[in-house]
Amino acid sequence: MDTKKTKLLELINITVGYNGNTVIKDANLEVYNDDFIGIIGPNGGGKTTLVKAIVGLLKPKKGEIQYHFNRENIEHSIGYMPQVNYIDKKFPISVRDVVMSGYMDKKKLFKRFTLIEKQKAEDLLAQTGIADLKKKSIGNLSGGELQRVFLCRSIISSPKLLILDEPNNFVDNRFESELYELLGELNKTMAVMIVSHDIGMLSTYIKTIACVNKELHYHKSNQISEAQLRDYNCPIQLITHGDIPHTVLKHHNH
Repeated sequence: MDTKKTKLLELINITVGYNGNTVIKDANLEVYNDDFIGIIGPNGGGKTTLVKAIVGLLKPKKGEIQYHFNRENIEHSIGYMPQVNYIDKKFPISVRDVVMSGYMDKKKLFKRFTLIEKQKAEDLLAQTGIADLKKKSIGNLSGGELQRVFLCRSIISSPKLLILDEPNNFVDNRFESELYELLGELNKTMAVMIVSHDIGMLSTYIKTIACVNKELHYHKSNQISEAQLRDYNCPIQLITHGDIPHTVLKHHNH
């Protein structure tokens, strides 16, 4: 494992939005090779918009994103697992083909996959517990099964950065803890950014927190207080830890 800390990318005063509307304003962030960043914030605060800007699906209206790797090979350098509800389940493609499509950014059209590439797909499907589904159409899968498929796809090319958008929305309880353990292992060889409403569950694994609510506030710790959330204008629920884990909700007017 390479222990040298290197910068992968940098957001410099980026403003991002849709159809003339600003969603995130003047965001700054540096991402390093060993980072494990939890991205939190209210619905509509801009978490998914931030992720789409980083992976190149949205161009900032202002500011700059600097990539410290081959900009032309961004799809190979960044593994992206979007929310399941953004996936067209009617598209006629098998589980195995979806996973193998993670190689396509670096393969020439119609070029055959190597035996090593095929074996890696088989290994990932087995590791995530869906080897028996490899010939199934994605339209016949549950939300949790789909998440596993797209996780395999996002990491098959060994990216420098893995970004997951709300993976625990559809993951079944049995796989949830396995997912977090797997992300912890992946973080030994790649940076990880995960959008989640349940940072309490991830606090063992994440190293830092980015609060996103129209603005971005970066917290260089995996623990964050209610006072800090107020300062960041980031109204989310807090998860407490102890002998009996529970959620604490602040009084509000809605």
